[in-house]
Amino acid sequence: MITLLFLLCFNPGEKLEYEAKWSFLTLGAMTLEIIDTVNYAGSNCYHISSLLTSNPGLNFLFTLNDTIEVYTRTEDICPLYYEEKINEGKYKSHSRLAFNHDSLVVTYDDTLILELLENSRDLVSFWYYLRTIDLKVGDTIRVNIHESQKNHEIFCYIVKEKTVKTPLGEFNAVLVTPQTQGKGIFGPGGGMDIWYSRDEYRYPVLIKVKIKKGSILFKLKGVRH
Repeated sequence: MITLLFLLCFNPGEKLEYEAKWSFLTLGAMTLEIIDTVNYAGSNCYHISSLLTSNPGLNFLFTLNDTIEVYTRTEDICPLYYEEKINEGKYKSHSRLAFNHDSLVVTYDDTLILELLENSRDLVSFWYYLRTIDLKVGDTIRVNIHESQKNHEIFCYIVKEKTVKTPLGEFNAVLVTPQTQGKGIFGPGGGMDIWYSRDEYRYPVLIKVKIKKGSILFKLKGVRH
């Protein structure tokens, strides 16, 4: 398994905009933004924000407004702080996670303390971390992810290259397929395919999230710096 880091520095102000589609329906939009670099808990960090919103034209079916804020160390993209606000119809939740990679523990809302695997990442920093890897077809990259109070060992298979079409244009891209054995976020019944551009920016240009009734496609439609 190859885990060589490719030296890529992210630019504060980078904002990636996606359309979310299921079949012919536009379900909503997602943005991924590097807001700034900040000092957090004594470490230089990227402040990354994720926003997922539903299409207002589908409010009669469902509403969604989910935000995630993450502080990741610039040196290795490991998260130190993660805050999630979920607003999906009548369901609402708010959680804060503090990662301690030295003690290998994660603290939920200043109360619940759980064990953490080495170099664990959340689902947002995971996408950015893969941008720093020299992705070569045939390689497998092992990544630890902590999500919903559970630790997951993920194997990311670098499958193939092809031209991917998006609203922003065509990209030469490489496919990364994360998988885990048994039940888990990338186990049977779910999963994700991520296409990364083969240019200097290594954008995730297409994200395919597999669900029980097909797949939701997040296609890159805009980039701002």
